[in-house]
Amino acid sequence: MAKIVQVGGRPAFSVNGEILPPSFVTVRTRDNGGQDIHFDPAYFESLGRAGIRVFFLHCNTLWLQPNAIELFDYEARALLAAVPNAYIVPRIGLHPPIEWIEEHPEECITYSDGTRPPFHLFTESYEADLPMMYSLASSVWREDAGRALTELWRALMALPYSERIIGCFPAAGATSEWYSGLPYIDIKNRRVQGYSAAVRREFSLYLRETYGTDDALRRAWGREDVSIDAPPIPTYEEHYFGMEADYDAAIPKQKMLSNAETPPALCNGTHIGAFTDMNKCPHVYDFYRAHHKATARAQLHFAKVIKAITPDRLVGMCYGSLGCDNTLTSGRNGFVSMLLSAPEYDFMLNPSVYQNRQPGGAPAQRVAEDSFALHGKIYISQEDTRTHAENRYFRNKYNVFDETDAINAMKREYGKNICCDNYCWWFDQLLGGRRYRFPEIYALIEKQQALGREAYTLDRRKETEVAYVFCERSPLTCSIQTTGETAELLRNYELPYVGVRYAQYSLEDITDERIPPHKLYVFVNCFVVTGEEREKIHARLRREGAVALWIYASGFADPSADVKMSARNISALTGIEIGMENDRFDPVLRFSGEVHTATEGLDRRRLFGRFDRHNYFGLGPYHYSHFESYLYPLFHSVDKNAADLAYFANTGFPAVSLKKCDGFTSIFYGAKLIDRSVLRAIARFAGAHVYSEDEDVLFVGKNYITFHAASGGKKTLTLPKRAKVTEVYENKVYAENAKEIRFECYFGETKTFRIEALED
Repeated sequence: MAKIVQVGGRPAFSVNGEILPPSFVTVRTRDNGGQDIHFDPAYFESLGRAGIRVFFLHCNTLWLQPNAIELFDYEARALLAAVPNAYIVPRIGLHPPIEWIEEHPEECITYSDGTRPPFHLFTESYEADLPMMYSLASSVWREDAGRALTELWRALMALPYSERIIGCFPAAGATSEWYSGLPYIDIKNRRVQGYSAAVRREFSLYLRETYGTDDALRRAWGREDVSIDAPPIPTYEEHYFGMEADYDAAIPKQKMLSNAETPPALCNGTHIGAFTDMNKCPHVYDFYRAHHKATARAQLHFAKVIKAITPDRLVGMCYGSLGCDNTLTSGRNGFVSMLLSAPEYDFMLNPSVYQNRQPGGAPAQRVAEDSFALHGKIYISQEDTRTHAENRYFRNKYNVFDETDAINAMKREYGKNICCDNYCWWFDQLLGGRRYRFPEIYALIEKQQALGREAYTLDRRKETEVAYVFCERSPLTCSIQTTGETAELLRNYELPYVGVRYAQYSLEDITDERIPPHKLYVFVNCFVVTGEEREKIHARLRREGAVALWIYASGFADPSADVKMSARNISALTGIEIGMENDRFDPVLRFSGEVHTATEGLDRRRLFGRFDRHNYFGLGPYHYSHFESYLYPLFHSVDKNAADLAYFANTGFPAVSLKKCDGFTSIFYGAKLIDRSVLRAIARFAGAHVYSEDEDVLFVGKNYITFHAASGGKKTLTLPKRAKVTEVYENKVYAENAKEIRFECYFGETKTFRIEALED
């Protein structure tokens, strides 16, 4: 019935042989704790006429809501009456009833001080004041929720229209997006989560799977006082690197006077600056690994429940959120590779990040999206794109004030997914559905569905030249701000403006032979690299004669090494001898070193290395773009055979260094934040084609280019070969046979061009 098939060299959803266009919809219809339904048939009928075939409907288990089937049946029948050819994916809440929580306090979130705080749970289909928040690590909850899911799913499959139900989207945790909602590291009360019986069991299970025996665990940790059945749970002090290090680095603990000496960086002996000290506290890294694996383990359990009953239905969940999130403690990004390798798991879904959504911006995805295709899986981007239907608060937050703003934002997001080859899910969170209820938006969606159908008739194999490599393990070793600066701010504020064709892969997949050759590999947050991985990475770089750009602490941690964290590990990975200064430093740098083609065109007096973009939407405790960036520790070249291209302005240490290695070129970049102009210069040096120098938003696919204006005026796009270029919404030919197109646009305007390459 429903499955993933290869179409044009990339995965696509297929139902009974029909390839589904890459755009779905869900609408918030539930109120009053999920009991009241606000369903407008005319809205759904209009979406259906616009070409939407797949609708996610909210649902809960009978365990939580005894009338769940009646509520779902009412909404499903109303949908099918409005859109007879619709397909349905139930979004099923797996939350336990309050009675279960009261009977199982040991399966609920427990802090180091023994407390279990109450929690207000809000989702689109269920809202309640819980006496405690259930733990996603709980095997007891997992088994009970699995039985409830089995009961509900069998009931859904007995409905007369069950053939229209093509998949399942299990949901749990806060906002049903698989995180706890309570602060994991509670700085105010100096306490930390992880002290429930549920977490202790999961930690022991992870250690048994990883090490096997107590002797192996003791050798790995260098401790004789530990056992798999009773592992030490990290104390509040041992979590210092995660958040408190960021706060202390950003906000001095003492008043600074002009004649004062710079105070030493704070350290409590458990960390190396913004990193957990894996040499002294290896259990902290393993604890976070267990924490993230627990969520993935639960998701795989529920996927197997569905596949055991209906192997011909699709299953996926929210996971892999490397951005717009507490990437260290959320528990939902450390085991993407495990889920992608599971045959029972078909797709993953997250919202695009909430920063930089305003006109001229480019909200990023949260995953290394191109790794999904390697495993034959699909990534769905939840596009809860705000429109002029929002209240004044959100219109102002996202600068979407009128129909033109809304349509350009929706064109940008859909065009991003067409070019990057993801599915997308329009999410109307306004009760009853108001966000997209406009004739102009219906017409837009209809054109986009036609564009999606066209795109899936073409050769979709990617031909990118720059590969950005992200690591799912590394966020479990470093502070939230460090991951945010290296990974999220790079994705959100720099990559779409560079003007090159790029792909995003997971470090865990980078040695996969199916990845095509690239001219430049950017290792973004790859702080944890084993010796075996290092050799495979070097082999790929040598084979392709590529350029490798290593950001900040690349390779700093090697869990397989005797000394797990060391500048020597960075040296072994980069091929450049690296030194370490174990103190807090400012990251500001200037390209005032050797003149080199890799930095051609960069202003030698401009200051780089710190965040200087406008942040429209701060994110509570994760607002690292509001903090001053810092380096603690600082890494720099001490290699006499390397060319030093830039220096840290405050210390004079080399900040950017280049060296010809055995078969590849290595560039070490010592700050966390890297500017789009630096990336463009290095990409050009590596031989990548630059489509635009104007620093507008650009997503480049094989058959389409989506352009979004960060400034108004005259624009030029340069193509690598002659092509016919047609703007798909205007149906206007901009070039019949050319390598360059010129056009004018206004600020925030979006254009999507179809590129039909011609033989030179």
